[in-house]
This record gives sequence, C-alpha cells and structure tokens, in this order.
Amino acid sequence: MTPLRLAWANLAHKRARTAVAAGGVAFAVVLIFMELGLLGGVGRTATMLFDRLNFDLFITSAEYMDLSRTEQFPRARLAQARAVAAVEDAVPLSYAGGGWRAPTRTGPFGTTPGGSVLSVSMIAVPPGQVERAFLLGPGGAFATADEARAAGVAIARLDAFLLDRLSKPEFGTVSQLMAASQEGTGDPVRLNDMRATVAGSFRLGTGFSWNGMLLSSEETFARFTGRPADRIDFGLVQLRDGADVLAAQRELRAVLPPDVKVHTREELNAEERRYWLRLTSIGQFLIVAVVLAVAVGVIFVYQMMAADIRNMLPEYATVKALGYRPVYLTRVVLAQAGLLALLGYAPGFAAALGLYAVARNFGGIPTGMTVEVAVGVLVLTLGMCLASGLLAVRKVHAADPADLF
Repeated sequence: MTPLRLAWANLAHKRARTAVAAGGVAFAVVLIFMELGLLGGVGRTATMLFDRLNFDLFITSAEYMDLSRTEQFPRARLAQARAVAAVEDAVPLSYAGGGWRAPTRTGPFGTTPGGSVLSVSMIAVPPGQVERAFLLGPGGAFATADEARAAGVAIARLDAFLLDRLSKPEFGTVSQLMAASQEGTGDPVRLNDMRATVAGSFRLGTGFSWNGMLLSSEETFARFTGRPADRIDFGLVQLRDGADVLAAQRELRAVLPPDVKVHTREELNAEERRYWLRLTSIGQFLIVAVVLAVAVGVIFVYQMMAADIRNMLPEYATVKALGYRPVYLTRVVLAQAGLLALLGYAPGFAAALGLYAVARNFGGIPTGMTVEVAVGVLVLTLGMCLASGLLAVRKVHAADPADLF
C-alpha cells in the first residue's frame, strides 16, 4: 500500500476526528486569509486616490510624506513643468481634511440623530479640468467623459461639492444631501462650520486612510480651508504621446527647483505602500497577525496529529513489524498532513470569500481575493501542516513492535 493510500485510510477510519482536525485547519486558513486580505486592503487604500488620477508623472512637495502630511508648493511649478517639451499638461490638485456635520439618518434600527462632526477628506481641481484630472471608465472616478464634464459644471458653482458615493453611511446618502441642499430646509449640509451644497457624486472608495471624500473647485476649496490660491499639493503631469516617462522625469527634475519631487506612478505607489505597511502600526500589526495565525495553525494541527498518532501507535508498530522502514512511515504522516491541509483549505477558502465580501460591502475595506493570495495561502497551509507532521512523526518512529507482545 502506498503511503498516500494508507494516510487516506487513517483519515477515513475516524471521520469525526478528521472533521475536527480539518475544521481547525480551516479556522487557521480563514485567519490567514483575513489578515492577508486586510493587509492587501491597507496596500490598496494607500494608492486608492492615485489609482483614480490621470497622470504619467506626479509632482509633490519635497517635504511630502503621505496623504496626512502632504505639504504645499507654489502653483508656479506647474507652469515651469509645462515648459518642458515632453509635457502636454500639468493639472493642479489640492488635498485637505475637514469637519463634516453628520446628517440625521433613518435606518432599519431607527433614526440616528445628526450633529456629530466627522473627519472628511477634500480634493479640488479646476472645474474645466475634471475630465483630464481623473481616469474614466469602469475603474475610474467617472464612468464617461460626459459625466466628468457634467461634474465640472456642478462644482463650478461656489460652495458646491461632489460626495464620493462609496463614503461611509454616516456621511449621508448623495440623494438625501442633494435634496437638503436644494430645499434649503431641514438638516443643512455643513462643512467646517460653513453651509455647503452637495451637487452630485463621483466614485473613489474608502479604507484605512479616509471614510469620506469630497470633490470641489479650487475656489470653493480655498473658501472652506483658508488655503492661499497660489499653493497646491499635487501636480498631475501628462506627457505627449510617445514621450519617454523616465527621460521626462529626469528633465523635469533638472528644470524644477529642489522644493518639489517628481515621481513615476510606480515610485509613488511603492512609497505609499511602504509607508502604510512598514511604518504604520496598522501594517505592522497585520504582518504580526499573519505570523501568529500560522503559528496557531501549526500548534493546533500538531496537537491533533500527535493525538491521532498516539491512539494508533499499535497500528504503526505493526507496520514496522511487517518490515516497513521509518522513511515509509514518515511519508505516511506527511501525506496525512498534506491531505488535512487540502481538506481544511477548501472550506477556509470559501469562508474567506464571504468574509471578504462583508468587509468590502459593509466595512468599506477594499479586500479582494487574488490568485497570488489564494496560492500563497495554499502554500502556507501545506507548509503549516507539513511542519506539524514533521514534529509529530517522532512519535511514529518511537513505536516499538516489541510492545505488541
């Protein structure tokens, strides 16, 4: 009998114990999936805004650290950038935080009174350049160019904002806020203790960086933040067709003063992910949590396998008495561990898909199952169970045929 067949016979012999062991593996798999999903959500959150913006090169202040510490630079730097032959346009974008007055909400559990102040993020672009500033299409901030142009017309009105329709529910729905803005009665829309108007929506998303996002014109942005008009946070540099990105980056770095930095999209995304995953407590906690989930799985599977081997020591001793070498018994135990990994991985994977959907749709965390995560967790699960098997196999080798007599 092959080691695999004997391992399967061992598992099938005591189905209740096998089910408990597979359930333990599935629990560890779900833990690993969730920690990796949240870790991936942190990475996606870090670049969520940039992934919706249209640029080839990105200009920031030389003191830029992350979205919470952007620092501003003179708007004149964009005029200098446009003077470079490879540059077609440079669109200014401003970013700041504000205080949003939560509206009264009616839900399935009753009415939630408004009045509390929520932290909200704000971005601003020139109304006539909304179409150029954002990516369009299914993965963009606007579905079509016509929608983007209509959004530009909407925010051209003073004190008008667009609300990200994926903002957390406590910010209110777009339809509710638009109705309150038009009627001018009931629960007023207030931002930074000033009356505001919600004129429409766009699509961005939430995560660990922010819970709600507003889009406005630069004039409205300046009124609500007190920011001087000649200072901006970002420059979206768009190159001419066929221009070399790295060559244009070098030329811009040579032309622009040292108070700004020029990033490619890849460099910007890598820096943001590094900051969130390595320098924040959220990223460090989730990395440690993945390690702990694997350790918990190893301990649980080892205990189950060790108990199973202890109960079947006479059978293993009989196999040794029949002349089978220790290598064969090692293969049996490792095959059994591998089968347990597969039996636990399948329900764990299915459960993780459901939990990812819950986190995405109700928690606003951009979790998603990728091939890399699915394969990576499968490899981790196999390694976890095989490590447990290697720890437990010593008990098999200790089985003495003489104990049968």
